[in-house]
Amino acid sequence: MASQQQKGVLIIGGEGEFGRFLRRDILPSLGIIHVSVIERDTPREEHEPLLKTARHVVLATPLAGYAERACELIYQSRALNGTTTYWFIPSVQAGVWRAISATLELVANPLLSAVFLHPMYGPNGFRETEPEARTFQNVLTATHTGANHPLEDELTAVINLFLTRFNIRTTVSFNPDEHDRITAYSQGLSYCVARLMFERPELDQILHEEMSDLHHSFSGNRDLILDFVRINSYMPQVIAAFADAWRLTNQSNLNDVLNAFASADAALNRGADSAISTKWYERLRVSARERLGYGFI
Repeated sequence: MASQQQKGVLIIGGEGEFGRFLRRDILPSLGIIHVSVIERDTPREEHEPLLKTARHVVLATPLAGYAERACELIYQSRALNGTTTYWFIPSVQAGVWRAISATLELVANPLLSAVFLHPMYGPNGFRETEPEARTFQNVLTATHTGANHPLEDELTAVINLFLTRFNIRTTVSFNPDEHDRITAYSQGLSYCVARLMFERPELDQILHEEMSDLHHSFSGNRDLILDFVRINSYMPQVIAAFADAWRLTNQSNLNDVLNAFASADAALNRGADSAISTKWYERLRVSARERLGYGFI
C-alpha cells in the first residue's frame, strides 16, 4: 500500500475511535502520510473531490447502518475514473459482504475493488508485547475484484507490512458467514458479560473494581457491543447458552459472572481455543481459570 499513496487514503468516520486509532497508530507506521477524513458533518459537495483524490477508502463508521452507508458509498463512486480500493472493516461481515458485493456488481465500475476484513485489535490492544497478542490478527473474509483493478499484489504488500511492522498476521481461512459464527462464540460471548454489566448496576461496580481494564473497554464501546449482539445472526444461540448458565448461579458476584461465562464457553466451544479470539474473551477465560479452576484446552 505504501508505494501507491500518491493519492492517499480517505477514512470515512475518521474522527471516530477506530478512525483516530488508524490515523495515529497504524497508517503512519505503514508509511501513509496523506490521509483525508469524511464525517457526518462534512458537506455533501466535498465528498466527490475527496473520493477522487483517494487511492484507498476505509469505511470506519459504526456497525449500525454500516451496510447502508457502504452501498451509498459505492453509488457515490460509480463514475470514478481512477483505481480505488475500498476497505470494509465491520465486526459482523456476512450481511455487509452480500449487500456490497451485489451493489458493486450493479454499479459495474471496473476500477473499483473491495476488501472485507475484520481487524481483531484496536486502541485498547494491538501491541505484540501484550499477554493477548496472539489474538491480534486481520481476518480477511472476502474480496471483490474489479475487471481492471487486480488485488493480488496489493493485498500481499499490505499483509506483509502488517506482519513486519506490527507482527499482526492476516488469515484468509474463513468466509464471512464462518467469521460471524466463530466471533459470536468468542467476541459475542464476552459481550454477554458486557450486557450484564450494562443492565445490573451492582455488577457494573464489581467489574469496575475487579476487572477495570475490561470494564473501561466495555463502557467505551457500549453502542458497538449492543449493535454486534443485535446484528450478528449467531448471537441468539450464544445469548441462550449464557442465559441458561447464568440462571444456575446466584447471580450476585464476579464468580457468578465467570461461572456463567465458562459454562457457556464450554457448551459453545467444547473447551477448544477460538480460531478468531479477542483480548477480552481471553481475559475472561484466564480469570475463570484462575478464580474458579476452569480448564481450557
